[in-house]
Amino acid sequence: MPKRADTRPPTLTDVARLAGVSVPTASRVLNGGVRGDASGTAELRERVRSAARTLGYAPNPAAQTIKGGRSKTIALLVGDIEDQGSATIIAGVMHAAERRGLSVAVRATADDARRERRILEALRGERHRGVIVATGRTVDAAREAAIGRELGVLSEQGARVVVIGDSTLGFPHVTIDTAAAAAALAGALADDGARSFAILAGPEEQITSRDRVAGFLAGLESRGIPAEGVRIVHEEFSRNGGYAAFGELGEGASRLDVVAAMSDAMAVGAMVRARELGIPVPGPLQITGFDRVPMISDLLPEFSTVEVPLEAFGEAAVSLVLDGTESKVDAVTLKAGPFLRGRRIAP
Repeated sequence: MPKRADTRPPTLTDVARLAGVSVPTASRVLNGGVRGDASGTAELRERVRSAARTLGYAPNPAAQTIKGGRSKTIALLVGDIEDQGSATIIAGVMHAAERRGLSVAVRATADDARRERRILEALRGERHRGVIVATGRTVDAAREAAIGRELGVLSEQGARVVVIGDSTLGFPHVTIDTAAAAAALAGALADDGARSFAILAGPEEQITSRDRVAGFLAGLESRGIPAEGVRIVHEEFSRNGGYAAFGELGEGASRLDVVAAMSDAMAVGAMVRARELGIPVPGPLQITGFDRVPMISDLLPEFSTVEVPLEAFGEAAVSLVLDGTESKVDAVTLKAGPFLRGRRIAP
């Protein structure tokens, strides 16, 4: 019988030998790191990858986890994956992670406190390198304390925890000056001639909702429009929430100049309900949003809203996960800018 050929799978050592580099160098190129695709020179990276292709070598994620104690993944918590704002944040996190050779495990909490805690408990055994929390934080002290304890356990186990948005959790975070942006939009609408307003807000206990409403009312008061005359309706931060909230305003909404939804998704639901009630939109009544989700702004070129850099949140959050410890950066504040009838308002 002829001698059997060696059928063992190629190893990283084989790749390094063929490429003429050290094993650690080959590992950095193929397995990534905080520099991801920027590891080494372009010529060196191509030499290592060419050797890997020639040999049929592929990194073993399970082996990497065993060796380093951490998987090459980041866990991302959002409230609702169907929400356009959350979808844009997910895309930003995924793009940033992919460039660094990492993958993303997305979990949706449905804005349910118990479900959120169960998800965080389950993450303990998954050994993620980082956990990014992009769910709506609240002023419910008991809820936030419980979530803080779960995140604390994950942090003690070695995961880098980062929060997107304002919170009282005490972890590194990425945020914007929400109140100032809302105030700028309200002021611009008043300068444009609007005098009567209603606000469709998210849940009253959510920090983001409170900040947006407070900022918007402050912007109106700066133009001499009293906050007491503005009706505020609280529903879910979603298309269905906007639909229900506008329904509470009823046909009386037609006598308003502006119905200000505190998210673009809520604005879409409000527009659907307005048309069902026979109120033309766009028309004398202007329904505004907050977030400037690309798809919505493409369909409604004269939409008034606030541009929140949702995808940039992902890049900043991933950077805090991977680079934050070395750079000692605990917070990143991004800029948000209002748009009036589709045009950016100069600061």
